[in-house]
Amino acid sequence: MQTLGMLLFGKRYGVFKNNENEYCQVSRFYENNKEKFCVIFSDGKIGSIAKKGAIHTTSEKKVLKTLKEGYFNLKQ
Repeated sequence: MQTLGMLLFGKRYGVFKNNENEYCQVSRFYENNKEKFCVIFSDGKIGSIAKKGAIHTTSEKKVLKTLKEGYFNLKQ
């Protein structure tokens, strides 16, 4: 099973893209000694409105599930 750290290659954030040209930026950070995650969706155009709302969570499993179900892959 992959972890978010493995998907991000050890970095704190990354931009993912799926086959429908949707983008999502995933970032992880610490606040009060607790790891938190933020997923922000976009269609890649500056100033556009996202089709999905942002996700702010402490659950790594929720982030992994979102990436897997949306067929997102790290943009190189």
